[in-house]
Amino acid sequence: MKKSILNIGVPITLLIIAIFIIGPACTGDPDEYSYNWWPDTDLDGFGDSYENPVVATNNNAPSNYVRDNSDCDDSNATIYPEATEIPDNTIDEDCNDLYGYTFYADKDGDGFGAGSPVILDLDLGANTPDNYATNDADCDDDNAAINPLADEIAGNGIDDNCDGNIDVVEYYIDADGDGYGSTAFAAAQGVTNNIDCDDTNDEIHPYAQEKNNGIDDDCDGLIDEGY
Repeated sequence: MKKSILNIGVPITLLIIAIFIIGPACTGDPDEYSYNWWPDTDLDGFGDSYENPVVATNNNAPSNYVRDNSDCDDSNATIYPEATEIPDNTIDEDCNDLYGYTFYADKDGDGFGAGSPVILDLDLGANTPDNYATNDADCDDDNAAINPLADEIAGNGIDDNCDGNIDVVEYYIDADGDGYGSTAFAAAQGVTNNIDCDDTNDEIHPYAQEKNNGIDDDCDGLIDEGY
């Protein structure tokens, strides 16, 4: 019995002594506690992750400082954690070290997509994921033989090359060999589309990935869109 009383009494006694020495836990005014504060230059509510903090209480914290240091660009109020990611640019709006890219489902794996756009977060400059394409140019995503690069076949009742014409076979010169023809007719057999905007450069054609280079890479009439 004495041993049991001793086992209970000693810890209680030590706890009482500790309270008298250091005070009860979580007492006092939280506004008097000291915290780390980081500058919030762009006033978006998130502090600069690249700056060293200052130590202050809630009552004497410097102006435009916050107790959060997760902003990856404190000079731009549209960039902060959980911000809306804007696809197809080189800015990480939501500070997750990933970048939004627009893709379309490519079920038949022919390199041409269809349907509604899907935004995927990937590493900067990542390759197109499997079963996705960067365009929605496929007019039949269940058949890999039907796409803008396919040859139109006369007499089959199908728009093989997705140009809106059925069984109309005309050949065009493809000088750069990218599979997309110019508007010049070919004297001999060429390609059955005429949608290339630069037939001297095989990296410039419809549905190419737009780059930040001062060139209309994808033949949509816009230069460097998204950058």
